[in-house]
Amino acid sequence: MIGIGIDIGGTNVKLGAFTGEGRVLAERRFSTDSGRGRADFIKRLSKAALELKGSLVGRAVSVGIGMAGDIDPDAGLARFSPNLAGWRNLPVAGPLEKALKLPCFLENDANMAAWGAYASELKGSGGSAIAVTLGTGIGCGIILDGKLYHGAHGSAGEIGHIVIRPGGARCGCGQRGCLEAYCGSGAVMAAARSLVKAEASFIRKYADPARPRFNTVCLARAARAGNPAARKVWRDMGESLGMGLAGAVLLFNPEYIILTGGVSRAADCFLPAMKKVFAGQSIATPFRRVKIKVSRSADLGVLGAALYGLHRAAGR
Repeated sequence: MIGIGIDIGGTNVKLGAFTGEGRVLAERRFSTDSGRGRADFIKRLSKAALELKGSLVGRAVSVGIGMAGDIDPDAGLARFSPNLAGWRNLPVAGPLEKALKLPCFLENDANMAAWGAYASELKGSGGSAIAVTLGTGIGCGIILDGKLYHGAHGSAGEIGHIVIRPGGARCGCGQRGCLEAYCGSGAVMAAARSLVKAEASFIRKYADPARPRFNTVCLARAARAGNPAARKVWRDMGESLGMGLAGAVLLFNPEYIILTGGVSRAADCFLPAMKKVFAGQSIATPFRRVKIKVSRSADLGVLGAALYGLHRAAGR
């Protein structure tokens, strides 16, 4: 069986076709460009998915979709996507089902990353895990006893909008002091810009020569080289992330925390500060025993979406 997975992020949309064992068969990618409007986005998404489906030698049987924001999985609706032009009540699964003639299952993107990690990296161990997506936004998917946890209304896992600093920095959701306002890629780079005064020379010295940009990759390279401004940015980010995740560890006592998303590639720069926050917790047992993994997959969300779609299509 072949499942199509779609990962809708604030910056890019990734599509992939996978076997039930997780082997990739075909891939597509395009820029989200949410500013072009909802109707334009759904049109471009349907076109890309149809092209992917048409390229397959075998027959796709399902589509899983992960999307940033507050999702209603039963209605296939994006209730609120703060990193997608603030879209509200956007039907996603229905239009795709109509275009592809396949069952489509919409979930929060972090839920799909969590399922991808559980199915492919933890091999469906049946344990409990929290997967945290670190990118434009901060998301969280929760696996409890081998099952994806949605909460009463499908909104479980919105850890990015837990307030860690009351009255603090403005978040894309409109609230102040959210975890995302300190650990999302935009927040990390805003902090870097406030400390790095000579941006052009910083880029020349630390950026990847193939992509000379002032981004989290450049900032991580600078921190590894010992740049004090970069090291402070990542230390502050790790402390904030530790504050946000500490509540989740106390609440769910997971066996694993899995970090994924583009910013997770700088984990060596921020994990020491995050672990320091964990080490300072009074109720020590869940923090000593939780295992922290950085995902090996750059596309855990799209893989998880494909595998979850197959899981749902099989009636499980």
